[in-house]
Amino acid sequence: MAIKQASVSVVFSTREFAITHGLSFSGASHHLRILEKHGDIIRITRGVWGRPNHPHFTAFACVPVLLGQEQGYVSFLTALHRHGAISQISPVIQVATTGHSRKLATCIGRFEFFQLKPEMMLLGIEWSESYIPFRMATAEKALIDTLYLGTRKGRRFASLPELHRTFEQRKLSGLLREQRLPGPIVKAIQERLAQIVGS
Repeated sequence: MAIKQASVSVVFSTREFAITHGLSFSGASHHLRILEKHGDIIRITRGVWGRPNHPHFTAFACVPVLLGQEQGYVSFLTALHRHGAISQISPVIQVATTGHSRKLATCIGRFEFFQLKPEMMLLGIEWSESYIPFRMATAEKALIDTLYLGTRKGRRFASLPELHRTFEQRKLSGLLREQRLPGPIVKAIQERLAQIVGS
């Protein structure tokens, strides 16, 4: 069985393949293993497949499918780099999620998911302009997300690479207020922002 190119996404789930081809879940899994053996697709993780030969296939295109039913978006150092705010390339794609924090190693790269509250998923997020769109934090939101994790247990991102972009303090302050965070955390982030971008 060949993939129905016009119907199946560049990155797709076993369930999507089963529905598109009118198969049971077990039947779809069987056909997908055959397609994988022939080199037509790759298994990214359990239940998620990709068409690596498609011209628009990228690791970022996998993020929406990897999130599944969770809310989420590309953020932290990954988004800061894509916005030109830092030159350092993160070895993993970092994703904010309403699900559990976790790490995922795949044949196309590594992903790291950090849990944030649903209230932090409302503002400062936009769709990418890529052929296969994915949600990504604005530069300001990515910086706030990164500093937020620096205030939590474990103090991830306690130090940051040098910033190569000018941030507007007013814009950062307004977005921070909209995150609905406890006062002590807001204060801690404000102190870090003052050190990083100035007053």
